[in-house]
Amino acid sequence: MTTNVETVAAIYAAFSRGDVGEILERLADDVAWDEGIRPTDLPYLAPGRGRDHAAAFFGHLAATVELTHFVPGPLCDGGDVVMVPVDEAGRIVGGGEIPLDRVAHEWRFGPDGKVIGFRHIADFAQHERAAAGVTAGLTGRTLHAVGDEIEVLLAGAEGEVFRLRGPRDSGPPPHAHPWRESYWGLDGAIHVQIGADELVLTHGAFVTIPAGTIHTFRVASDTASFLIITSGHRAARFFADMAAHVPPGPPDEDSLPALIDVARRNGLTSPLFD
Repeated sequence: MTTNVETVAAIYAAFSRGDVGEILERLADDVAWDEGIRPTDLPYLAPGRGRDHAAAFFGHLAATVELTHFVPGPLCDGGDVVMVPVDEAGRIVGGGEIPLDRVAHEWRFGPDGKVIGFRHIADFAQHERAAAGVTAGLTGRTLHAVGDEIEVLLAGAEGEVFRLRGPRDSGPPPHAHPWRESYWGLDGAIHVQIGADELVLTHGAFVTIPAGTIHTFRVASDTASFLIITSGHRAARFFADMAAHVPPGPPDEDSLPALIDVARRNGLTSPLFD
């Protein structure tokens, strides 16, 4: 019978080959992934449960981080817990460097030999500083996403500010994201739906959308503009990713797959994805 230490060794070997499928086979269906870590805006450091969440972790990691050094140390056998020191370094894609550091990985096992829990123990602030560099350079740029023009007024800070302008009927599909955002109407009229609630945003009106809440908006006048104020520094990165990889204009059959890919790797969810 394979020991827990041998399973962890096999997981690291699969990771070095890029074989995520083999890793997922060694996880319990309801594996707890990074539960208990402090909140971050990093898409690959998000607590959750299940193999799908673990698979999303590897997708976010590959899209966000280029590892330049990754060397697991001795595998410390604690029975149903295996602790592993890991020397790692890298860079955020399009952003700053993550300096060489020693972190720890905690692997917890059930009686059937499947991994029931995994957790990073590390200085996440180094990753956050590197990620902030991705978006800081976007301030002052104008991006185009889903038919709208997005002027980046402030990016890469603890909060970000954008001015969005759109023509009649423009707007995104219903979606939710990990950051909180607020809308402040400047001109025109925008129909906003937040969960089951609907309102019309006009000049001077203000509304806040909690993180994780399904919402959408639609421009209800010939043109309209409003400010978007978000928490954290992920929104600018998402808008830039959209501008770089999704054709401008309303979503259609050709652009929808790219839109869904970009949304998923930036932590967004939507009934559309089902």
